Amino acid sequence: MSCELPQTTTLLVDVDAMCKLAHWRLLELLPEITAIPSQSCATLPSCQFRANKALTKPDKVLRTPEAAQAVLQAIRGFGSLPQPAAESLSPFGDVAGIDSGEAVMLALMLEAPDTVLLTGDKRAMRAIAALEINLRTRFASRILPVECVVKCVLDAHGLDEMRARICPWKSIDTAISNVMGSRCDQAEASVREGLTSYLNELKQLCVPPLVHDCQ
Repeated sequence: MSCELPQTTTLLVDVDAMCKLAHWRLLELLPEITAIPSQSCATLPSCQFRANKALTKPDKVLRTPEAAQAVLQAIRGFGSLPQPAAESLSPFGDVAGIDSGEAVMLALMLEAPDTVLLTGDKRAMRAIAALEINLRTRFASRILPVECVVKCVLDAHGLDEMRARICPWKSIDTAISNVMGSRCDQAEASVREGLTSYLNELKQLCVPPLVHDCQ
């Protein structure tokens, strides 16, 4: 039961995941729990632009200068994001629920089978699950939801450490807020049950499942 990925993996982190993990102080733990070095990770250039702006003007996604700084710190160690070919982008051009940045990352996944996407965007996952079967099967077991990361932090560092990191900003993700409880005092068994329930729900979006097995 692990978030560890093969060492040949490139990990793409979408803007939603970058921002949520930054608030939870979990970006710094990604290399540890995924076994992927920072230089094998990448995110969209727009993420850096947004974080720079949020240093002085936080927004609804990056709500504090500290979270913005965490994003920028992570990006400094990341690799660059290549531009996919136009033909790789074309299947996602008019798909509701998949924005232009997510389309770039999905196109890169089509071009490189050893690429995995870390996302906090449930709407995008549902959109991918609704793609034509011959296309969506190419993403099978290649999507790592933020709930997987949270679960692996719980496994590696325990409930108290997880609470210390997540509770101040649990509300930025509905699933995590529900799992942790209104007072962020749910017992470990309940937290684990909640995380497992959400991950199973995401697995059931389509066959074969999109979600990387971190259970």
